[in-house]
Amino acid sequence: MALVTDVHIARLLLRAVRAVQSTYIERLQQRGHPGLRTGHIPVFAGLNPESSNVAGEGTRITDLANRAGMTRQMMGRLVRELEALGYLSTATHPDDQRAVVVTMTERGHAIRTEAAAVIADLEADYAVLLDDPDLASLKGALQSIIRTSPTA
Repeated sequence: MALVTDVHIARLLLRAVRAVQSTYIERLQQRGHPGLRTGHIPVFAGLNPESSNVAGEGTRITDLANRAGMTRQMMGRLVRELEALGYLSTATHPDDQRAVVVTMTERGHAIRTEAAAVIADLEADYAVLLDDPDLASLKGALQSIIRTSPTA
């Protein structure tokens, strides 16, 4: 039986996610994006074209909230913050006046390129830290956990 003081996988995974996200945001801040916070990550992740966005039409705040697993109100707050920083714009949905749609501005699209470079740098850093085979093994193990999760 594991002792309460033993480090379990859930705690390790949570701490690893926080460490990666913090480093990711810190590096984006160093590249000229000082207003970004880790809380903004789910917004950009939900706007990813691979997340079934319709090109040019934007994404409803309710859809972003559902993808992120948070309330519409919280997502709305994050979207307003990113809009104030110049990364996003919002508009009323043309077919549903109650819905707000979110699109990326030029600055929002530009940060995607920078974010991809930061992610590549992070992966390179972790490859050095862990050695390439260990990093590949870690990625494979994480993918296995994700594949077997009913909510991933």
